[in-house]
Amino acid sequence: MRKLVSAATSLVMAATMVSAVAPVVAGAADAKKGLSILTYKEATLPSGVTADGATVNVSADAIKDGDVTIPLAIYLSEETPDTKGISVQATVNSKNADVKNIKFQSYKPGADPYFSEPKTFTTKDGTEFTTDTPVSFAGEYAKRGGYMPAGKYTVAVDEKQIAAGTDNAYIGVAWNNNGTKYKDWFGEKSDDYPVVVFDVILPKGTAEGEYTIDYCDYMTADTPSVPSCLVETIDWYNTLVDKNLDLSNLTIKVGDTETPPDSSTTTTQSTTTNSGNSSTTTTTSSTKTPDQPVSGDFILDFDNPEDENGYWHANAGETVDVDMHITTVKSGLTVAGFSFDITVAGGIKLADVVKTCPALSTALVRDINEGNVNGTCEGSNGEGVTVKDGDMVFYTFEVPAGTPDGLYEINLANAYLATAEKTPHNIGVKKGYIQVGDSITQPDSSTTTTQSSTTTTSTTKSGGSSSTTTTASRGSSSTTTTSTTSTSKVPGTPDYGDTNCDGHVRINDVVILNKYLNDAKSINISDQGKLNADCYNPKNGEELTAEDSKAIIQSIVHLVTLPVNK
Repeated sequence: MRKLVSAATSLVMAATMVSAVAPVVAGAADAKKGLSILTYKEATLPSGVTADGATVNVSADAIKDGDVTIPLAIYLSEETPDTKGISVQATVNSKNADVKNIKFQSYKPGADPYFSEPKTFTTKDGTEFTTDTPVSFAGEYAKRGGYMPAGKYTVAVDEKQIAAGTDNAYIGVAWNNNGTKYKDWFGEKSDDYPVVVFDVILPKGTAEGEYTIDYCDYMTADTPSVPSCLVETIDWYNTLVDKNLDLSNLTIKVGDTETPPDSSTTTTQSTTTNSGNSSTTTTTSSTKTPDQPVSGDFILDFDNPEDENGYWHANAGETVDVDMHITTVKSGLTVAGFSFDITVAGGIKLADVVKTCPALSTALVRDINEGNVNGTCEGSNGEGVTVKDGDMVFYTFEVPAGTPDGLYEINLANAYLATAEKTPHNIGVKKGYIQVGDSITQPDSSTTTTQSSTTTTSTTKSGGSSSTTTTASRGSSSTTTTSTTSTSKVPGTPDYGDTNCDGHVRINDVVILNKYLNDAKSINISDQGKLNADCYNPKNGEELTAEDSKAIIQSIVHLVTLPVNK
């Protein structure tokens, strides 16, 4: 088992400390296990706060008067005390309110003082004792030694954790039995006492709305087959991937009003044509909804990795090639049959599907008019094909002449991937967008952007730059504005680790580099990106290897500083 270097390291790799390898064995003791976030049973809720199961209500007066601290805990539910390790990470989210100032405070069982006065607890055999620290689901009490939790804990909180996919408050918890099997729970049931205790601190004036304490769902950086939230027994993993782990989150409702609807980003464009004393205005609106986390055995992703916003680009009257990337959450999954219903906004139509593609090596059965793509994948043995992480399906869309500039959503309905036994896989879909025209900019989520052009607009593209000229005529005055924007990048000083050239070094850069190393034809990395990714014994971007990927991961968790020269 790998020893963690620091609490900061554990934020990214907490799951990997549970175990490096875990076989899946049929007939394990528990078919399912569960983790639940609830109010801490041993604590008293502050004034103005009530709880009903997994819902906490905070009155408007309470949050107006001062900070509100809500005592929470994560509980394990199991029928047999055979858990070997636990990894769980959580964050706070809201669809309609700002969460940036909400914070977490964690407490290790048996170590961190929690109660202002020692509290009385009772063991399973009826022995009473007092302690000012939280008591965990597994442990022991000795008259001379006091209370001691079983196993070893690593608990860390942060204001954000990019590697876990959150910019908000984060808690990471890893527990393992430290080489010894606990004989029984500390209470009568596994959830009489929690795995860990933590506070959610809502600052004074927190906006009314609905907040959720959600589990982070991602694959750990250095062990891609191990998910972030898991319960490990002697025999196997209990995970979301294997559908044998139930995760129950918690909702916090602040204020006495109804929760407003989800926020979205809307871009509105108006084009006005003057003719004499009359004018005609046509307005087209397109909406980009906020990205939401997706999960499943396979993630079908329409993002364009070569565009900073993830958009695909075309003008009215043109066609656009779109690649659907497939991310495999577990390796070795086979697909024998598939069906997708393609939906695109604004009258944009599916024009073609490449008959064979890396992801699904078969001739596709297509009904272009209805936007359906379906087929079978027999493979060499009739059991289907193994879909590799990063494989793609290739589509071509037709943008009708006269289509207004804007963002047009690409999505899938009734997505279906199944095994030879017709067992469906769990599918997650990450929507994409086709940007029609060059004049649309991505607005802030809370604002509406209006763009107007009068009379004529012409756009000319040449190489890596674009030039737009707008002429406006009103009365006897005439104004001509010309702007030229260069989109080409010339490799220069390396920004080590930033493979996708977005100004940040994140797990995304590792994913892109690994896909490129696996199949250079499946993904394009710019010259600048190659220069940035070449961070282990760098050779000016001319030789990318798995050592570069490893170095980026280690830099994310602060084990090395890029570049690494050895």
